Amino acid sequence: MRSFFIFFSILIILDFILSQLFFLDIIYKKNLLLFKNDIDFRVPDKDYKYTFKKSSTFETRYNYGSSYIDYIIHTNNLGFRDSYVKDVNKNKSYSIIIGDSFVEGIALENKDTLVALLNQELGSKNFENFEFLNAGVSSYSPYLYNKKIKSIINNNEWLKIKSVIILYDKSDVGDNLQYFDRPKDFPITKKIYKNPKREKLLKDLKSLKFGSILTEQTMIGIVYREVIGAYLEKLIKDLKFRREIAKQNKISFFKVKEKELNRMYAIDQYDWLQKYFYGDTWENEGKQSIDFAFENFLELKSFLDKKNINLHVVLYPWPFELIDNSVRKKYLDYLDLKFSESNINNLIIYEEFLNGDIDQNIFTYYLPKDVHFNKEGNLILKDKIYNSLLKDGLFNN
Repeated sequence: MRSFFIFFSILIILDFILSQLFFLDIIYKKNLLLFKNDIDFRVPDKDYKYTFKKSSTFETRYNYGSSYIDYIIHTNNLGFRDSYVKDVNKNKSYSIIIGDSFVEGIALENKDTLVALLNQELGSKNFENFEFLNAGVSSYSPYLYNKKIKSIINNNEWLKIKSVIILYDKSDVGDNLQYFDRPKDFPITKKIYKNPKREKLLKDLKSLKFGSILTEQTMIGIVYREVIGAYLEKLIKDLKFRREIAKQNKISFFKVKEKELNRMYAIDQYDWLQKYFYGDTWENEGKQSIDFAFENFLELKSFLDKKNINLHVVLYPWPFELIDNSVRKKYLDYLDLKFSESNINNLIIYEEFLNGDIDQNIFTYYLPKDVHFNKEGNLILKDKIYNSLLKDGLFNN
């Protein structure tokens, strides 16, 4: 036993030394690059907190628990995601689409994002004179929509804007709470890249957290935690969901369908944000956040009206709403009331996602086990938004 302990201790020490010198840098090379990219290319802005670096190309990652997707972002000279690095044409007219990760097009190639699909729908003739611009960035919310649109228009007087379209997301209800004090500006101190593995090691050494050092800073620990541990965690979650579905549908555990399992993962994701739509949290914080959102929409509408620019607000569902009829009705009824009071143009895109088999719709229109739309989901939004703007005469058919 004593010999085994000595052997294991020597093995761990050698593993730690080699991991710090070589192994961690090799296996985490891509992760560290993407982490550095997010610091270098998602930059602070004094008016609307953060944005993309202008005229840049970088690779980023969307990690949503069960998996991850790497994707490329190109930006134009306004700092908006675009099809490639370019300057916005001063001779065109534009419609600005703004929102959070749904508009950014998280985990999607640019051609599959909502804004790119809208531009494709225009056709080459219309595109010569008119274009949709993507002002969306992950984790934006109504206070930042208001601030960013005003800043972009005021600082780029040459921009000929015909309309602004806000995609109002469920996560906005939680995200917007942090701006109730209406900050006038934001710090612009740029983050300095530091190797997160090295920083974590120093903190753990100071705190004598040897368990963390073993599982995060050695190859043996990483295999145990990220391979074996992650596999077991995923297996347990999978078994739990299968058992719940089997119980709900009164079927055999082994007859659970992939689309049903996918639905369970999708509605489980971001459950901490979903709390704002239930019980006392809905009454005390959810409604308050929506009220604050409409204060910003009205403020932006007043600004745009003076420039003869139309404002539209678009609503769309998360998977948990498609399953929970009561919370969906409560949310939409309250939004209907707010739209009526504010007289803001709105477009509610729910029906297409509710028609037919809900589980199949979630499987078809959203990223696997996720709340974000895939290309098929964005195509539904594209059709509804395009036809609505066509009625307003913003561009020719």
